[in-house]
Amino acid sequence: MVNLEIDGHEVSFAGRIEPHNSEPTIVFIHGAAMDHTVWAMHTRYFMHVRRSVVALDLPAHGRSDGVPLPSIEMMSAWVSRCLDRLGIERIALAGHSMGALVALELAADNTDRVATLALLGAAVPMAVSEELLDAARQEDAVALDMMVLWGHAYCSQLGGNPVAGIPVIHTAKRLLERARPGVLFNDLSACHNYRRGKESALKITAKTTLVCGTEDKMTPLRAGRDLAEFIPGCSVRTIPQCGHLLMSEQPEDTHRKLVTALG
Repeated sequence: MVNLEIDGHEVSFAGRIEPHNSEPTIVFIHGAAMDHTVWAMHTRYFMHVRRSVVALDLPAHGRSDGVPLPSIEMMSAWVSRCLDRLGIERIALAGHSMGALVALELAADNTDRVATLALLGAAVPMAVSEELLDAARQEDAVALDMMVLWGHAYCSQLGGNPVAGIPVIHTAKRLLERARPGVLFNDLSACHNYRRGKESALKITAKTTLVCGTEDKMTPLRAGRDLAEFIPGCSVRTIPQCGHLLMSEQPEDTHRKLVTALG
């Protein structure tokens, strides 16, 4: 982990800046109530091939201090300040779920900075059910159950992990349980209230790939295809037998598509 200070708070990220690599820096943005660890496999790979990589923890997530930012626009502006602080000029950007909205907004506002863009589990609007919002507002454990059940394909709920003895859905739930009070509700509200998606999509000039799980119930494949229609030249790649949490449900297929999209 690497630490820096942004807006008076300590920020953490996983990765490494390669001083002599002229290729765009890989930047990963995690989803609601999660952190940089969802990108662990991909971060290690790109570091291994000597690419500069930054997998950020958003404020109040993971090991970063501060308070959670209440809107997608504010999160995008914060990531931009992080990149300025690190002296990063060109990036290959990937975001998952809420992070995909942040990446979308960042790419629209920084067309000269974002060379390639990968959006995983993305849809605009990204509406959240009132039941889930209410449970998250009340810090009710049922919110985590909803996230886990709605976020995974049926086959993932039966096991699905190539690592024996570690169910996929349990790894996701443990990660959500680590989130600080109020973070899940903040993040879900930010997704629910984001309204600039289609407007921002039309501004994107980066080569863009949407990666969608065919059994995603939170951001369905049809919604991903609808979003792709607004992004010039956007391609859509699907992952079968996969829900919303692509990186843990189908890690190898997701990784191959990320390497193609960002490399």
